[in-house]
Amino acid sequence: MTITLFPTTPLTKAEKNVAALAAAGLGLHTIAARRGRAPSTVKKHLHTLRSKLNCTGAPHHLLVHAVLSAGQAPTPVALRPAPEVSPEQVGLWRALAGHRLAPDVGQAAGIAPSSVKKHTVRLLTAVGARDLTHLVILGHAWGQLRPDNAPAHVSGDDR
Repeated sequence: MTITLFPTTPLTKAEKNVAALAAAGLGLHTIAARRGRAPSTVKKHLHTLRSKLNCTGAPHHLLVHAVLSAGQAPTPVALRPAPEVSPEQVGLWRALAGHRLAPDVGQAAGIAPSSVKKHTVRLLTAVGARDLTHLVILGHAWGQLRPDNAPAHVSGDDR
């Protein structure tokens, strides 16, 4: 599955609004409350976004990366300076933004699949991210995941 920089079908206004809220780190129920819609409606918009951005079946953090890489939501603003991270951590950061499964993340980052979780926890701690979605948002805010650096392949539907 490949992330395209632009959706194959233009996003509707409602989809763009949901995309912006998802890219701001909000979850399904919070987006629904903000938009005054039922969670099921927001879930349908998120499903449509995944389809239009060619990341069907991808977890939320991969969808957020696709939305931001495609310019379908404003680039997040960094509220604090970027921490120092090693080149290996940057490689892991990019791999996590582009892959769903540990073997794929490990291969892309050049680490053993069995150590992906351990390295991910260290990276989350180093940058002060709550979870993978927050990590992706911070990566875009700090320029670590600029579209020109984004992985071309997203393995969101690998089973």
